[in-house]
Amino acid sequence: MITEYFYLLKVTVTIPFLIFACKVDLEERRVPNRLWKYMLLIFAPFVVLEYFIVKFNLLFMLFQFILIFSLSYLFYQFGMWGGADAKALIVLSVIYPVYPEIFFTPIINKGFGILAFSTLSNSIIFSPAVILFVFIKNLKKGLKGGNLLYYFTGYRVDADRIPRFHNLLEYINSGKLVRVKRGVEPDEKMLRELKKARENGKVDKIWVTPGLPFLVFITAGFIISLLLGDVLFWIIGLILF
Repeated sequence: MITEYFYLLKVTVTIPFLIFACKVDLEERRVPNRLWKYMLLIFAPFVVLEYFIVKFNLLFMLFQFILIFSLSYLFYQFGMWGGADAKALIVLSVIYPVYPEIFFTPIINKGFGILAFSTLSNSIIFSPAVILFVFIKNLKKGLKGGNLLYYFTGYRVDADRIPRFHNLLEYINSGKLVRVKRGVEPDEKMLRELKKARENGKVDKIWVTPGLPFLVFITAGFIISLLLGDVLFWIIGLILF
């Protein structure tokens, strides 16, 4: 019972860190390194105490750190995510040497027994859920016009009020409306053209797509891993067995 309350305390401290990191990443598109350093510093006593409580395997802890570090580095080098995403997974691999069991959770399984790996797995397979959410939201609004793909990836905003950290799916070029399949980062000239076009009544609203940082999905994957377990591991098990 003491271990369950111990892990509950760890999780309670971890989630605010991740949520705050998401907030900073959404607002500034970068997370200061000191946040991860503070996180390691605060959780160092937890890890030491955990060793004496559950006697976890130090070699397995080293193995999972090397695994997560290698995957995170490869993902970063191939441009699949940013530095903050990699650091978040690496920190989780250090501060969670044991997959936490809190009362009746995780409900499904513990995957390979590596919380950081299950977090990565869940974050990848659940990221498309955002696309479905955006599509349903657009359908409810009954929006018309634009590419059908836009209904899954974006939404419409006033042409002269482009939200921060959003890419354009439509923009004005030489007085004409241009539509693209992949979002284009707006520059000052594009923003001026859009504002001018709206003032002249040529265009009212345009489609934009948010640049959502992957750290948001990592945080969601972490929570899912705690409550359910490794969903991809479970799906593969159903298919093979």
